[in-house]
Amino acid sequence: MLNRTMMGALLGLGSLTASLAFAHGGTAIQFDTCVVSLGKYTMHFTAYQQATGGEEHCWDLPSPGKTILVFDLVETEMRSKPAELRIVEMGESGDIGGVVKTIAHLPTKVFAQGTITLEASFEAEKKYIAVLTMSDTPPLVLKAPIQVVPESVGANAIYIVLGLAAIGGVVFFALRQRRHRQAEAV
Repeated sequence: MLNRTMMGALLGLGSLTASLAFAHGGTAIQFDTCVVSLGKYTMHFTAYQQATGGEEHCWDLPSPGKTILVFDLVETEMRSKPAELRIVEMGESGDIGGVVKTIAHLPTKVFAQGTITLEASFEAEKKYIAVLTMSDTPPLVLKAPIQVVPESVGANAIYIVLGLAAIGGVVFFALRQRRHRQAEAV
């Protein structure tokens, strides 16, 4: 019985960590946090950083430095419309009126392949905004915040605590059941 209980706990803990690793991939597009709407259109945003081994990220970057930003234009109709992309550093106010400077810019053009790619360098503890303007009637403008949010032990602390609690619970109930059987045998 102890072996079954331990196996159940380990499988449960394994599924918890597997769901964390699977957090971005395999998600239906309507539930993907990297998907944004621009008017009646849909885009998928992905950020890649060499420092993280090419992992996909959304709006919160795990480390400062060079980052490749990719906007995939989902609808074919979007690919015939001119678009401009600008990444701007925000001022203290944190709104578009507090823009400090443009750190990367792609001038207006048609992205017939459906992918807008831009490289930018981000610094820790600064706020940025991606401003994508698509020529339409009226023009469509996406303003999406991007920030560097380093992962730390604190960010994963809840999973560590849950894992330890699960293991402690399994051990507690296994020992309790063992004592109960020993008491019945006497």
